[in-house]
Amino acid sequence: MRSWMRWPALVCLSLLLWTVAAESTHVHASQTDSTSCTICLAAHTASPAPASTDTAPVFSAIGVAQEETVVAQARLDFSDLGNRGPPIL
Repeated sequence: MRSWMRWPALVCLSLLLWTVAAESTHVHASQTDSTSCTICLAAHTASPAPASTDTAPVFSAIGVAQEETVVAQARLDFSDLGNRGPPIL
């Protein structure tokens, strides 16, 4: 790796590690302080609480399936065999 690319990469990694450490270890004295904290707001808006208003499903019969016998018609045309003759030995 080139030296001019190494220093910005190390600075970015260091900044990332300091941000992770600050986010995971910060605390608030009261619940009202955490409502105005931008770190807490960003952390809790990423995973909203699930809300569902679905009701239980209603099952009803629409119709009855009936079997029907199907007989395929066999057909064999000479064109299906191709136009090539038998091999000569």
